[in-house]
Amino acid sequence: MVFQPLKIGQEYVYDLGKGRRFYISPVAIGQVDPTSAEQDVFFELNGEPKRITIKNKTSAEKVVTRPKADVALKNQVGAPMSANVLEVRVTIGAKVAAGDPLCLLSAMKMETVVSSPTAGHVTAIEVSSGESVAAQDLMFIITPA
Repeated sequence: MVFQPLKIGQEYVYDLGKGRRFYISPVAIGQVDPTSAEQDVFFELNGEPKRITIKNKTSAEKVVTRPKADVALKNQVGAPMSANVLEVRVTIGAKVAAGDPLCLLSAMKMETVVSSPTAGHVTAIEVSSGESVAAQDLMFIITPA
């Protein structure tokens, strides 16, 4: 049992009885992903390099999770990819036609316009400029006219 964090570079030996001995050496801990609060932990188990991904509980409290858009519903607009919201181009109650721009996203130095899939009125805006979104996060709800 481990009741305290393991130290990088130190070897730990765990005897589980009858020839079952594990040698564990923590090697490195990766950066926390700000969108998922996950991080990679690198270690050696009996001399073999291993990697696991863990949820960082301290960072998880700060992560904003959004509901996902239901792809079966044409009036819900989800993020096409993980990106940052540069600009929201509509307001609640705005009348939009199919293809009208709703917002501008930026990912990997490329900008993408998210367009309305259907004509109607914007009844919900779930994002604002400067926020990060993950793929399929709900961004807008369009009520058909």
